[in-house]
Formats: sequence, C-alpha cells, structure tokens
Amino acid sequence: MTNYRGNFLYGFIACGPYEVLPEWVFDKVFCPPVETDPITGEAKVAQVGLRRVESALLQGYKRDEIITVNPDYIEKSIGSDTKIVGINVMDPLGMAPVTTTMSPEKLSYVAMKFKKMCADIIQLKKKYHFKVVVGGNGAWELAKSDRMRIHGIDTVVVGEADELALDLFNDLEKGDAPELMHCFVRNIQNIPEITSPTVNSLIEAMRGCGRGCDFCDVNKRSKKDLPLDRLQREAKINLDYGFDSVWLHSDEMLLYGCDNRDFYPNYDAITTLWQGLKDIGANFVGTTHMTFSGVVADPKLIHDISEINDMRTSGRWLSTNLGIETVSPSLIKKHLGVKAKPFSTDEWGWVVREGAKILNKNHWFPAATIIIGWPDETPDDVQYTIDMMSDFRAFDFRGLVAPLLYQDFSEKNSMHFGNLNEAQFTLFWKCWENNLRVINDIIPIILRNKTYGPPMKIFMYGILKVGTWAIMRYLRGLCKDLFNGRMPEDIIEKWARSRSVTAPAYTK
Repeated sequence: MTNYRGNFLYGFIACGPYEVLPEWVFDKVFCPPVETDPITGEAKVAQVGLRRVESALLQGYKRDEIITVNPDYIEKSIGSDTKIVGINVMDPLGMAPVTTTMSPEKLSYVAMKFKKMCADIIQLKKKYHFKVVVGGNGAWELAKSDRMRIHGIDTVVVGEADELALDLFNDLEKGDAPELMHCFVRNIQNIPEITSPTVNSLIEAMRGCGRGCDFCDVNKRSKKDLPLDRLQREAKINLDYGFDSVWLHSDEMLLYGCDNRDFYPNYDAITTLWQGLKDIGANFVGTTHMTFSGVVADPKLIHDISEINDMRTSGRWLSTNLGIETVSPSLIKKHLGVKAKPFSTDEWGWVVREGAKILNKNHWFPAATIIIGWPDETPDDVQYTIDMMSDFRAFDFRGLVAPLLYQDFSEKNSMHFGNLNEAQFTLFWKCWENNLRVINDIIPIILRNKTYGPPMKIFMYGILKVGTWAIMRYLRGLCKDLFNGRMPEDIIEKWARSRSVTAPAYTK
C-alpha cells in the first residue's frame, strides 16, 4: 500500500533482502504508505486489482459492507461483523524471478511484509472466525494446502476474479467455497469499472498479450482491450483525487487495438488513446509494459506519443518495462513464441538493439529483463546476450537491464546462484555494470523528486551510492566462491568476444 514516491522502479526494492535495508528506511524513504484513514484503516488509494474486486462486490453488497484497508491498520478494520478478509498478493513467498535474484537465500521485504500481515490476521481470525481468500498475480505461490494452512488461508484464487468474485464471496459466507479456484474472464464487459483511486494513478488498458512465450503466465489470458471512454472515466477518478498523470497498465501496450496477425501496432488506436487521456487533464500518460518489436515496427508511433506527452521540450523521461529475455537464436525459437513479430526470430537481437536506441531517442527509459539459466541454455547461447550488453555500452544505452534467474511454476527447474557457469556469471556482471553506470548518471534526476526535502536528498544520495557498491561487492564474493577464488575480471575477459548482428530488410 504505497505510491513508491511516484516512482514505480522503487517497487523493485521490495524484492530486496529484509536483512540488508533497515525497515524504517524502506517504509519512510522508498515506500511510504498511501493516505489512510487513521480511525478506520481505509486506504484512500489501492492497487487496481483490489479496486476491480471491490467494484465486483459492490454489485451485490452495500458500500458500507466493504472496506479496502491498509494492512498496517488491520486491527482497526476487522471486528465482530467481519465475514471475509480478501488479500491481493504480488509475490507473497518471495518466489518470483526478481525476488529470488535480488534476495538469494534471504527473506525479501515483500515476503516479510506478507508474513507479518498473516500473523496478525491469524490472531484476529481466532477471535472473530472470518474466512480468508487470497488472489492476485502471486497467488500461485500459495496454491498448496500446507502453505494455505500455515498462513491461515481458506481459499486461493489463481487467475482473474472479476466475473466470479461476487459468487465466491457469497459462497465463503455460506462456508461452501472451494480451497482452490482457477478462473479467467470470458467477456470484457464483465470486468467492472473501478470506483475509487488507484496506486500511482494506474488504470488497466488491456489484458493478455498473445505473444506465446512459454515461461509467462500472462500468455494464458486472451487479449482484451478496454475502450477509451471507459478508460477516461477511470482516469478521471484518479485525476480528481489529485494525481496529475495517468499510467496505463498492460501486458503489451503496443498491441492495444492490434487486430492483425503480424502484431503490427495500431497507430491510430494508440495515439487516440494517449491524446484522449491528455485531453481530460493528464499532465502526461505513461505505460507499464512495451515490447521492443512493437517499438521498432513503428518508430513514428513512439515519437508521436512522446510528442503528445511533450517529453522532448519538457525534458521529461518516462520509464517502461520490456522483456529481452535472451537474444540467443536457438532459445528464442524454443521459448519466446512470436515475441519478435512482425520480425523473424533471427532478427530479435537486432530488434532489441534498435528498439533501445529508438526509446532513448524519444526520452523513454527502458527497464528491461533478461533470463539467466534456462534449462537448455549453453554458454554459446549466453554469449549472444553478453555481446548485446557490450553493444549497449558502446552506444551509451540509458536504461536498466535486470538479470533474472530462471524460475518455473513447477519449482523443479529453477536456477540458483550456486549453479552459475562462467558465461552466466559474466552476463550477470555485465548487466550490473550497465545498471551502476546508468544509476550514477540519473541520481540527479532521482533527487529532483518533489517529495524529498534537502536532508532526505543527501540521505538518498548516500543510500544509492552504498547500495550500488554493495551489489558489486556481493558479485565479487560470489565470483570467488564459484570459481575457486578467481576475480570477475579474469572470468569476463574470456567471454569478451563479439558476434555481428545485421539489420533485417523490413518494410511495413
């Protein structure tokens, strides 16, 4: 329940180890709580997923029978009339790729906060005998009977709860709800409109992707685009609350309105959406996720939505998340589905490099991910992505690249730091070399955050410097442990060779 001081990237800090960063620094500096009613515990803004469920329940319950609360105030909001407590989770046990990478063999903040909340709820449940239901993107981590029992959970919902939330809560009241539910929205009309403000003014523009990557749960959802008039109504709720911008959540924003098999972006639909949200008073419009192939397929689209945002003249940079995952031709063909479309899989390495340049040119700051430790990955596969990182450095790429250890939902083939080979370690090191260079360059921008006073800016500067030093220190120690005392420089030199990447001949 935090706005991350207006910076979504601070959310990654929640994936870091609880033992390293003092809790007061986490709560006060990076993730201060949202505005909350101190008497009732009601959160004035909440995650968009919770707002969806809230709206679904309002179709059958009265307004005063439902309250969306800040977990820090949970004892104020649970009592003798409480029948059901619903919890939204992103990564409750710290099993997701970012967390397992950032907190190896340590308790992450996101997992610690969940454990503390569940401990409070279990004590209250003994007293008031309500039911507990959990859903959200991380619900799969809890979909086992022993984990449910330990955390005091009666029902876990995996998937999209919009259509079934009201029936489920009625069944929970009667004691007839199942232990585990898998559900998907069949009709876009059944996704209820939000009625209250959301964290960081985030609204949902679309669901699903259709790119077909075999490691991604999002691919199980069919693509659905929410219409502009509806998005304007939801955005207005956040603007009326006091936010000055609109952030569009999507699984692949550049497929909004796309109705062709080549996955070519719908220029008119996307620019109309951006302009339509600007026209109702948004200072700018951001988005959570794009794909490099969509960026490269229509550079004019990226240029024009940046112009609608007035990014060039204002000097504003906006961050967005993109998945690189790998640029190894063999792994792309095996695992990335049609992620490269409208280009071929053989062109993906060029697409990523060109897309990064286009985004930077138009003041977009990519936060990209790569995956290390695919079950069938060879050192030769890794070399392709190492070379990509060298090319990023050569053209002064401005963006972060998060190296994530491969995780699978079966929990059988997941990668661990202790299994890294020399090529994989080199890629990990190259990514963090890039990240530390970029973070050092953008510290002045981070410190322009209006919520920081002068003393906080000095403190933040120190935290960022110490944090980046600690990461490299950890990697140096890991290198010595993995490779018989050898230093990173010795390992990296071996993998410094380069592959040429040619541009495709492609026209619209």
